[in-house]
Amino acid sequence: MPIQSTTKSHLYPLFLVLLPVLFTVVVVIGYSQAKLIYYESGVRAMDRQLNTVTQILSLFNSQVKDGILSYTEAENQIRDMMVGPRLANQTRDRSQAKLTLANGDELFAFNSEGTLIVHSTLEGQNMYNLPNPGDRFLVKQILDEGKTVTTYRWTPTDSSPGVEKIAVIRYFPQWDWYLCLVSTEDDFYGQFSEVKFFLAIITAASYLIAVILFILTYRKERALLSSTLRGEQLAQVNKSILKSLAVALEERDAYTSGHSQRVAYYMCVIGKQLGLDEQTLDLMYTGGLLHDIGKIGIEDSILLKPGKLTDEEFQIIQSHPVRGEALLRKLYAQVDKRDAYSIQSILTITRHHHERYDGKGYPDQLQQEDIPLIARVSAVADAFDAMTSSRAYRKGLSFSKACDEIRRNAGTQFCPKVVEAFFQSVTEETFHQAHQISWENELLNPLAGEKHTYPA
Repeated sequence: MPIQSTTKSHLYPLFLVLLPVLFTVVVVIGYSQAKLIYYESGVRAMDRQLNTVTQILSLFNSQVKDGILSYTEAENQIRDMMVGPRLANQTRDRSQAKLTLANGDELFAFNSEGTLIVHSTLEGQNMYNLPNPGDRFLVKQILDEGKTVTTYRWTPTDSSPGVEKIAVIRYFPQWDWYLCLVSTEDDFYGQFSEVKFFLAIITAASYLIAVILFILTYRKERALLSSTLRGEQLAQVNKSILKSLAVALEERDAYTSGHSQRVAYYMCVIGKQLGLDEQTLDLMYTGGLLHDIGKIGIEDSILLKPGKLTDEEFQIIQSHPVRGEALLRKLYAQVDKRDAYSIQSILTITRHHHERYDGKGYPDQLQQEDIPLIARVSAVADAFDAMTSSRAYRKGLSFSKACDEIRRNAGTQFCPKVVEAFFQSVTEETFHQAHQISWENELLNPLAGEKHTYPA
């Protein structure tokens, strides 16, 4: 019987390695999408603020048109409102501005020539001529390229690190003013940065969990491998025991020497004619070698008795299929569960090789198709070799006479389909070849995992 060794699977450890990587990719993609949505939402909020400012400018423009205020008076009031009153140093006190802006936001206005009309510190200067490249970049983005939303880098004059800024622009054509609301990225994404921190913690935790699971899996696989090796070692011991038992059984009686091997040989010849696959043929061969293993516990006085057996002694002989199945079941108890089908096939042959097609066999009185096919094959092979083997109390039948008996009992003792396959495959040449095989050398080979040679 081919015993499969347990192979360490690398799929689960690979899954554990890839899982946090996959999770990171999902988090990065999700974070990028969420950041884009947050960005668009923030820009809309800034645009709504600018809309409020343009509405205020519209009110002042109406007062100018109605003659209530002059254009200069309106400009001055707008400056005081947007950036606070003018100080002695010509700058504006932003703390006194009447428009409430978010923390870090800045509001200013310039005209189509780039001159700053409203600004807390640079009022009257042209943005194209400012020393800071960020200011020059911003005015070019707005006036030359028509951008209404832009991101730029603003570098302070004190050589400190630059700051990324986001600007939203709204044009007020009545006064030719470009209203510009600017926010630093840190302030713009202030609340969203908490989400980023939270996702970073979750991602790091996924790697930590993966490492823990990988370590636990590694330890479990090591324990499983150790257990598997012990199981394989036990299986090897059981194989040796089976070989020894089979050899001992054959050596007890010179008249039946080589019987089990010939039965196994005939079974494979018939099975091949029936179109059974190689794995099944290998299992049948092993089952044939072990089919009489239950006789190992029967006393020589009964097993080798030359005369007629008493009813009690015959019952003991009839118990050998059940004895053999019980013995093999114990020996195969520790074999890998994946080999359950193979083990059951061998146990089937051992238990049912004396069942009859008409239901008068033993031990379970199975009949016809209820008897597994491999057991029906073993019944024909076993009976044929028993008839052609000499015993202490009788001489074996010739090949032709044994064939006559097989044919005569087809449909009663033997399955007709198996009998037909028998006559199509077992010839006198096959018969002589079976008796020429060295059973001793064969039995000294491993019973599990070997490939057997049968006639083509």
